[in-house]
Amino acid sequence: MPRAIGRRAFLQGAGALGLLALAPPVRVRALLAAAPGARQAGRFLTAHELDTLRAVTGRLLPGPPDDPDPGALEAGAAEAIDLFLGAFTGDPPLIHAGGPFSGRAGGGHDDFADFVPLDPLAEKGWRIRLEGSQGRPDREFAGPVRGLQQVYREGLAHLDERAGGNFAALPAPLQDAILSDQSDDQVQELVGAALAGTIDAVYGPPEYGGNRDLVGWKPLGWPGDVQPRGYTDVQVTRPDPTGPTGAVFTTAAAQRALERFLPAAYGRRVALDRWWLAR
Repeated sequence: MPRAIGRRAFLQGAGALGLLALAPPVRVRALLAAAPGARQAGRFLTAHELDTLRAVTGRLLPGPPDDPDPGALEAGAAEAIDLFLGAFTGDPPLIHAGGPFSGRAGGGHDDFADFVPLDPLAEKGWRIRLEGSQGRPDREFAGPVRGLQQVYREGLAHLDERAGGNFAALPAPLQDAILSDQSDDQVQELVGAALAGTIDAVYGPPEYGGNRDLVGWKPLGWPGDVQPRGYTDVQVTRPDPTGPTGAVFTTAAAQRALERFLPAAYGRRVALDRWWLAR
């Protein structure tokens, strides 16, 4: 069975995709404080779907005991993804965070927690991405689109089918085996979406719903946004210390981590009989 994914390899190996946006200050804080727990429905996902997504993100980016650093469960990645999927249940929609300052390095007010309203064209683009084209001519100018809501809803249900009823109830090695099945296109479609969303949620600003208590930044020695305080002359002119936590990444380590679930991203052909032989 492939090894557990290293925390730091993910940050080097994948680029950030804007995950979700933020509500006005009071409202976004209320949303995060009321994040659904186990067997509770989310903003878009049902209670069972959200529990299944927690299991998925926990295998894509595991924390203790598989990895010493906090992972997707500790960061609240599944809950952040659910907020993104339900972005248009609020007004303004939960898409773009404000700025320029978060208040973590001075500046007082958390500007990141202010929604940026969308213009009509941006709203249509984001609705197509999330909700899909749904056969509507005004959304299918470039062809039919499967929205992320459909990808997650159908993909999570498919995982339950593969698991014989309840994916989240399987032992971790069996969950890994299903998620690693390169011969199952629907599994890989979900893994691709969930992997990008998990990385964003763990390593993005906490206003986006993930990175609780900055658990994604602390093991990396990453200070996060530093404006308006900025950097000192010494910080600008000298290399950052690597330290025992190792904020230095190797391309090889990043590639090994991503190849576990998305080997095609690196152009490596997958032996489709490997899954069946492994069984």
